[in-house]
Amino acid sequence: MSRLSSTLLLLLGLEGPVAAQAPAAFAWIQPSGDYTVFGHTEYVTNTVVDSVRAAAKTSAGLAAGLSSWPAEMYCGGPASAAMQSLDPRSVLRRLQLAAQCGVRLVIVPPRRFLTTTGGPRGVFSVDSAKHLTDRYAAVLPADTIRKYRASIIGLNLGDDYGCLDCWGGKPITRQQIAAWADYTRKKLPGIPLGVRVTPDWVEKDAKLAPLLDYAWAQYHTGKGDPGKYFDTAATVAQRLGIRVVMGVNVENCHGTDDGACNSEELARFGSLAVSHPASCAFISWRYDEDTWQRPGIQEAWSGLLKTARGRPARECRRVGSA
Repeated sequence: MSRLSSTLLLLLGLEGPVAAQAPAAFAWIQPSGDYTVFGHTEYVTNTVVDSVRAAAKTSAGLAAGLSSWPAEMYCGGPASAAMQSLDPRSVLRRLQLAAQCGVRLVIVPPRRFLTTTGGPRGVFSVDSAKHLTDRYAAVLPADTIRKYRASIIGLNLGDDYGCLDCWGGKPITRQQIAAWADYTRKKLPGIPLGVRVTPDWVEKDAKLAPLLDYAWAQYHTGKGDPGKYFDTAATVAQRLGIRVVMGVNVENCHGTDDGACNSEELARFGSLAVSHPASCAFISWRYDEDTWQRPGIQEAWSGLLKTARGRPARECRRVGSA
């Protein structure tokens, strides 16, 4: 019998009698070699009900990957992280897959759930955003969040705040994000909350930073010198007590809709991001099959992901949080 099988039997109580317990319930985690065993036990009169799941331990190294990374490549592909648009109906299944494959996720709320109209380009609504948080909380109770903590980089609180075409002609304000963050932190305890915008945007509202765990620095050449860009983001994030995810806008490399980065650009800009001491994760926008198949691109990614594996794993939780 394998060590994992023995562990499961022992934790289920199948290798010994179980005394009757008073009604109770608790969640537990048991490391076992290359696996982590997660369980939830309920004691009812003379009955023990267990649910047990074994998952391979999360990959070592800095979380690194692309947004929109295909689910079928979680286990067989080279990336250790992904940023995924996930609605409440699919988020738990995707987290389970990520845990099995050693992939860490940034959860992105689909825009249609955040608007007044229910359409992807409507005006942002705090009430709609809070309702979506409630739906996430219904499938991700506190014990489930604890089980999958190692697989969750964080939850992005929307994106493209200043894009009028994206949000029905009205930008999303810092005050709106603060209200949503405050509500979500209470409803989804333990999930880091972040914004996909540079830390200087956060700094302009003193009430916002204490509600967040991380901001974002996603480079394209229109943002000037790449080293200075990442250093500035790191400096401001440190001042605010938050972390910063770093990456490259692979599909819009120059900020002018003129195409994806070539292999040399990806390697040069990506190396600055993935090796920056302040980066809590290296996640770039976005996976595209045609770009992925271009000459030199997979070789460039191989080098970047190797660098990530050589760095210590980090969480994107604000400074001083548990």
